[in-house]
Amino acid sequence: MVIFMKKSLIMSVRNRSLLVLLIILLASTLTGTFIQFLKGDIFQNAIELKFSHMSLFIIFLGLTIFFEVLLYYIEWLYENNLIKEALAKQKNDVGKTILNLKHYKDIENIKENNLNKLTNIIDSLEYSYYKAFFDVLYLLFRVLFVSVALLYINIYVGLIVVLMMFLPLLITKLFKNKLAHLEEKLYEQKGVNLKFYKNLMDNLKYIKVFELRKHYYRKFITNVGVEKKSWATSKNYQVTLNAAYSLSSYLSHFIVLTIAIYLVYKNAINPGTVITLLGLVDQLSMPILSLSRNINSINSTKKLRSQLSNNYNTIDDSELVTIDFKDKIHASGLELNIKNYNLIYKDVEFCKNKKHLIIGRSGIGKSIFIDALLGLSPIDAGVIQYDDKQLNEHGNPLKKTSYIMTENILFDETVLYNIIFNNTATEKQYFIINKLLPDNVIFEKSIDKLSSGEKRRVLLLRGLLSDKDTLVFDEPTSNLDESTSQVFWDLLMNINHKTVIIISHNTPQYISEKFDYIIDFANYVERNRDI
Repeated sequence: MVIFMKKSLIMSVRNRSLLVLLIILLASTLTGTFIQFLKGDIFQNAIELKFSHMSLFIIFLGLTIFFEVLLYYIEWLYENNLIKEALAKQKNDVGKTILNLKHYKDIENIKENNLNKLTNIIDSLEYSYYKAFFDVLYLLFRVLFVSVALLYINIYVGLIVVLMMFLPLLITKLFKNKLAHLEEKLYEQKGVNLKFYKNLMDNLKYIKVFELRKHYYRKFITNVGVEKKSWATSKNYQVTLNAAYSLSSYLSHFIVLTIAIYLVYKNAINPGTVITLLGLVDQLSMPILSLSRNINSINSTKKLRSQLSNNYNTIDDSELVTIDFKDKIHASGLELNIKNYNLIYKDVEFCKNKKHLIIGRSGIGKSIFIDALLGLSPIDAGVIQYDDKQLNEHGNPLKKTSYIMTENILFDETVLYNIIFNNTATEKQYFIINKLLPDNVIFEKSIDKLSSGEKRRVLLLRGLLSDKDTLVFDEPTSNLDESTSQVFWDLLMNINHKTVIIISHNTPQYISEKFDYIIDFANYVERNRDI
């Protein structure tokens, strides 16, 4: 059966789970159609004064209605469970994508896009896609059974009603791409605004210091206004189409009523059948109207769903091979493209168990070079070798390398966990930690209460206490006073039998002299504008 095919009919919903829902929907729609015939029989028995039959039909109608409501209740609970699981799966997939990123070159855009997915796009699918899709399935069953019932009562009435009722579906098909485009524009603007709000929050102090509140409030109003306009355009377009569907629905009612009166006049049907006919038309017209509206809603999410399907370049840990070196790391003919520039590097070597200091002015290309060396950023030309092993997308040097970057970003965990990724430290580890952090910071302060200097010290300790063979620090002593910097340098220089790579442009002379190699990138990097 098609229902068991590998690809899900509904995004992130298993086909077997969908089959269970279809069985519930089949039962509820059959029951709803049967109720219309019971109402017609009750009315006809009342006209013919068959009160005993009428009483039995009324009792049976009540039981059938209760059964239908029970089926609805089960259906709604089951749908909620499917939606809950589907949304969770979507968010888990985004999380897996983020955590398995292969390269971090365009990391800021990647962060913004995935944050928009997690906080905006995925949640928006609850009603606009999932509930709409489940409603479509229910309504399709209802349309099918009601159409068959109408044709059974009178083939001419049935054909006319079905043709009139399906007109809205044709309108929906004609305008689905326009709807999808308008909805995509709306969520694109929501993403732009999310980025703006985040940047605004990050710069609140600067806004006050430089008296920019009026400027940014005007910008705030403008951005919200653009989102408001996009929202109104999309929703008003749907409302216009829905109004056209309503007009078509009422026209169908009028035609059916006219034909039914004529058939009663000709004694072709009895009054009870008219009640059944009108009840069935009600059951068909509203479903067709809702069907069109829900299909519009599903179509409007088409491009949003495609965004969730388009993952970034990722690689699973199981696909990675640990890459290490016993002699040296060698980068030759390296070229890296950054923004509008192409950075061309001379050959560089890093020797096992030696200390290396990379110096050079800010922006010369030190940090991106290290990112490339560790496989965090793609290279545009050249070769990076760990001994005789060439670094490629499946090589993972970070298994043996600790890398402390310039950003003072910590996990929302304890201070101790942020240092050793464990909440229990050995006596030796505590001794080193206390060199840079007092006990009240280690045990009493939460991460969000740490100063920038304290955060930096936490990160430096993370590198110093790492059991990995290679330690890399990018501008380690930024945000630190002279005495604290001295403690760090002393701890670092006392580490033996490890390869150390430091990026710095303000290292004291007496510290520089302790390094085995000093690599001045002013002599190693050529910067060309990328045309």
